[in-house]
Amino acid sequence: MSLCKNCGKSGFFLSVDSNGLCKNCAPIVYLAAEQRIRIMNDSVRLVTESKKMKTRLSRCDLILEHAEALLKYEEKGISVISPPPSKFIEKYTEMRDLIVLEGVNEEVEKSLEKAEIETSHKKSANEISKALIKIKEGKRELKNPSMLDELESKIESIKYKTELNEYIENAQRFEFKGKERKALDQYQEALFFIKSKKIENIITSDKINEIENKINELSE
Repeated sequence: MSLCKNCGKSGFFLSVDSNGLCKNCAPIVYLAAEQRIRIMNDSVRLVTESKKMKTRLSRCDLILEHAEALLKYEEKGISVISPPPSKFIEKYTEMRDLIVLEGVNEEVEKSLEKAEIETSHKKSANEISKALIKIKEGKRELKNPSMLDELESKIESIKYKTELNEYIENAQRFEFKGKERKALDQYQEALFFIKSKKIENIITSDKINEIENKINELSE
C-alpha cells in the first residue's frame, strides 16, 4: 500500500513518485522547493563573491531561512535539494560566524592603526573604544559570542593602558612645569584608575611602584 510522505494519504490505488509524493502533493512541493532553491543558489553566489560584510551576512540569513523551510521535507524523507537542507544549515551557520569574525577583525585593525598615529593618548583611547564597540556589535551577531572574548579582553587591556598613560603623561608635564600639586593629583588619579578598574594584572608592578613613589615624593 502506497503512502504519500507529505500529506499522509495512503491506499492500494494511490500512486506516488520516487520521492514518495502523490500527484496532488508533488507539483506543490516541487514548485515551492524550486523557488526557495533559486533564492538559495543566488545567495550562495553573493556570499562567495561579495566584498561587503552586510551583504554576505544578509545572504547567509536568507540561505538559512529557506533551508529551515525546506528542512520539513528532509525530515519527512523527501529529497528536494542536494546537499540536504540540514547540511546547508550547518555550513552557513558556521559561515555566518566566520564572516562576522572576519569583519570585526578588519574593523578592529583599522581602529588600532588610527589609534597608533593619533597625537594624544585621549584620541588614541577614543579610537580603541570604537574597536570595542565593533566587538560588542559582533558578539550580538554571533551564535557563540565567546568567540570574541579573547579579542575583547586584549583590546580592553590596550585601552586601559592608553588611558593610564594619559594620566601619567599629564602628571609628568605638570611636574616638569613645577606644578607639583597638579602633578600629584594626576598621579593619584592614575593609581585610582588602576584600583577602580581592577587592572593590576595588566600593569607591571614596576609601573605601579613608580606611581606610588611619585605620590609619596610629591606628598612630602
